[in-house]
Amino acid sequence: MAILPPVTISLPKRFTFISHGDFDFNHVLHLFDWNLEKAFVRIDLRPCCYANYQALSLLVLYIWHLRMRGCVVHIVRATYRGYRESGASKMWRLMGANGLFHVLKSPTENFWSHNYKPLFAVRNTLDFRDALKKAESYTEGFDVEYEKTLRYVLSELLYNTLEHGRHPQIPSLIQFVYYRNNEDISFIIADLGVGIKRHLRQVYNHLESDAQAIRFALNPQVSGTFFLGRPYSSQNNAGVGLYLSSSIIRRLHADMHIISGNGVVHISPTDITERTNDFSWPGTFVNVRLKLSHIKNLSLHKMMSEFREAARKEVTQRQRAQEKALYSLSIKNYFGRYAEDKELAARVRDRYLMPAVDAGKGLILDFDEVISAPHSFLNALISSPIRDLGMSAYKRIKVINASPEIRETIDFILDENTGSTGGLTNIPTPSDAM
Repeated sequence: MAILPPVTISLPKRFTFISHGDFDFNHVLHLFDWNLEKAFVRIDLRPCCYANYQALSLLVLYIWHLRMRGCVVHIVRATYRGYRESGASKMWRLMGANGLFHVLKSPTENFWSHNYKPLFAVRNTLDFRDALKKAESYTEGFDVEYEKTLRYVLSELLYNTLEHGRHPQIPSLIQFVYYRNNEDISFIIADLGVGIKRHLRQVYNHLESDAQAIRFALNPQVSGTFFLGRPYSSQNNAGVGLYLSSSIIRRLHADMHIISGNGVVHISPTDITERTNDFSWPGTFVNVRLKLSHIKNLSLHKMMSEFREAARKEVTQRQRAQEKALYSLSIKNYFGRYAEDKELAARVRDRYLMPAVDAGKGLILDFDEVISAPHSFLNALISSPIRDLGMSAYKRIKVINASPEIRETIDFILDENTGSTGGLTNIPTPSDAM
């Protein structure tokens, strides 16, 4: 086997997200070469005099990624007997990152960290609980509403990384820094999962950029639980968590950055902006900084009621707009209770369904009182629209009032024409869509 020459990655003097007073994630992301494979890699922390704990936590995920690609990784840091321990080397030890390989191979072990700089691998509900417990310890002595509010935001973000950020071999991470004297808390939640755009494009194939996908995910009832190849296979998450947590962040006068792929969305107290990085992160990470005592008379219940009402109005408006953009076809009215005439199906398809699809409309196929609809009929009726729509057929074609046999046949036609295994079995009716 050929021996590849060693690769050395030296941290710069400053390894932080902030450059000249502004956030610049390229300064960190440019260091990561995601294509390295089966190489000897030296990660040299010694040149770094000033680092950011959240940036260093991304380095942990990157090293895990290298290990999964067959690389031998050696971390070089200043020690008590060699270089004077300071900068990134000291911070690496304080957040417990020396144990990163042990944590990776031991699913019940976690990092041994400094109380105010903890790092957690997030693999399951036990890790989830431990991370929340640590965050709650920082709010002792503050109004109980701070504890509830911080817990809520963290819970939603952790749920997101557990549901959407799963990597088959690499855990997600959360890292806190608590500045007790200033009553500031910063944290990052990061993963190497599928990323926001790839997740959403299972259903919303109009999303072209990572930044556009992140911004779109902030809308209520957009980024709910669905999985690759099986959109709508679960309704456990209604898709409002990111909307609510980002709304709370704004109300707290805090800052949140969401990075996925090469997209960046910044949620600030005054606005929401998006931009594109020069370098990409393969999964998603969320970086938050807030001041615990900035807002007085905080009421989580009042905030949640207000935000949920705003979400309800927004979703209602979107549903009404969608209803105007839907074409509804009653199968019984056109074909009778025994829908078996495939030549008539082709004529109806060409006269009504294809023009509706070309106009950007969704389709509602109502099988109320239809007893029989064989494969040849259904294939003639819907295979062409499905091929034109691709994976968005799961969102734009809604089948209602169909028998299990008819739904199963439609699922098979979808599999044939999209290469998926999801089917329309669990697609909601227009009354509960979105």
